[in-house]
Amino acid sequence: MKQQKIQQHFLRIPFETLVVWLLSLILCNYSSHPASFSFVANALQTPEDEAEASLITVDRLSRFIDSGTSYLSRVCHTIEQDPDQIGKFTYTAFLDEDLRTDFVSEGQNDYNLLRHSGAIYSMILSYNRSPSEDILEVLQRAVRWLKAEAIGPVPDMSSSKIHAQNDDESDGDTEVDQIVPKGGKSIPNLLAAWESGAMKGGGSALKPTAKLGGAGLALVALVGLEQITPGSTPLEEMRKIGKFIEYMQKDDGSFTCRYKPHKGGKDDSWVSLFYPGEASLGLMYLANFEDEDSPHRKRWIRVATKALLYLERYRRNLDLNHVEPDHWALIATSKLLPLLDSSSSDYWRVYQHAIKVITSIVDQPTKKVLVEKYHGCHTSNGDTCSTSTQLEGLLASMTFVKDSEMFLEEDEAEPLKDRMMFWIRHGADFILNSMQYEDNDHHNMVGGVPKIFPPRKGDDKEVRIDYVQHSMSAMIAYERMLNREGPYAPKGKIQRVASAAKRNLKKVASRVSRDSIEEQPLNWVLSIVVVIAVMVVAVSSMMKAAPKSEKQI
Repeated sequence: MKQQKIQQHFLRIPFETLVVWLLSLILCNYSSHPASFSFVANALQTPEDEAEASLITVDRLSRFIDSGTSYLSRVCHTIEQDPDQIGKFTYTAFLDEDLRTDFVSEGQNDYNLLRHSGAIYSMILSYNRSPSEDILEVLQRAVRWLKAEAIGPVPDMSSSKIHAQNDDESDGDTEVDQIVPKGGKSIPNLLAAWESGAMKGGGSALKPTAKLGGAGLALVALVGLEQITPGSTPLEEMRKIGKFIEYMQKDDGSFTCRYKPHKGGKDDSWVSLFYPGEASLGLMYLANFEDEDSPHRKRWIRVATKALLYLERYRRNLDLNHVEPDHWALIATSKLLPLLDSSSSDYWRVYQHAIKVITSIVDQPTKKVLVEKYHGCHTSNGDTCSTSTQLEGLLASMTFVKDSEMFLEEDEAEPLKDRMMFWIRHGADFILNSMQYEDNDHHNMVGGVPKIFPPRKGDDKEVRIDYVQHSMSAMIAYERMLNREGPYAPKGKIQRVASAAKRNLKKVASRVSRDSIEEQPLNWVLSIVVVIAVMVVAVSSMMKAAPKSEKQI
């Protein structure tokens, strides 16, 4: 089997490269005959390409991403929209109502700091895809708000005279600096991301709480902007947030998920299994920002590895239907594995954890139900956010899942990556259809993604910033995969050149008109002849090369 795979790989490269090279010549010689070229470009597609093209195109993805970027830009408050909350997002809106771009509006009473940072994350991805001053201004406003309203020191409650309280709410607003008793102190070298009633709005009396996931996503936001505009946030401040994550980690790699001064500090009364993935992703952003020989880099990698190893142990013996679709952990894994020794047990345990999470996502429903009943949605109820987050995880995982991984289903087996791509294509098609692209009703909701698609009742039409953020992040990853960019780029030099040529040929083909065969029969015949000639030359070349390759193996 191994010998056969090596031989197939050996034979595949020259064939694709030769085809792409000759078709490039056709493009130069027959650029004045678009019908014939379109035929040749289509003949180049593999069955997988055809299935993918029937659902997803770069143009569809680009329109979705641009519209989502526009929506998040419009709801990130300027000084004219909201002088008291510059950089805060309008958290919720509805497709059938006029978009309110100020914070003081009905329904804005449950602001979530993690989703604020998540919106920044997707806008960073959008900026890196297509840099613009408008997006940069949004990022800077949103990050300034995050730093001014949420990032703060961690009160040292070990010597505090405040007794732990059972409730998380009080009769009035309580800020972080009011929690520490007079003469009290903060834990040195730690910074956290704090939520409070004043931040959540709507008269909430939530007492200040620092969440593990909030620290992780705050790091993603701060490091992401720092990479775009150096000097935005001092490295030492970002390290202090990383140290807070480390401070919250236990010896076995698990975490205390919340720090509540009014309850005496670390609070283990509630656990989120998504927070370790968010924390790990933040640490991976910070690790990749550090110098390669920095001891801090090794420190962040160690903490993130411990976190994912804990999740592996926790989920190792769980049934697939009890495994959370932990997309944050999958994204973190995609960034951690390249930094680990691939011969180490840690590498393979982190990898196997990812495989289990992936398998749990694509295990149910059946392909037929996914397409015919759910119309590509990954859940039975049309939930756009759940579908988007699972797409984020699957797309990140396409960068590291081995080709040899198999998905077993009763009496059948198929490559796991093939099954992942089936879920990705149909899920993305569902998400692309869910966005509002036109402003026919003049509600200014272009770029909005509803909670449920298609919406059946009023609440289904809710548009929350995380619905837009997660779907944008997923479609940006899909676009990068189609364009073979970043971690999706082919590894070898020949493959990179061939993929680039093939991609450019297809782009040109998509722009030209597709004249019918009857209108230009001669060009069509010439194209057929050229394709046959290419195949004859390629097959002849492969037959000559085959014995030599067998000897080498």
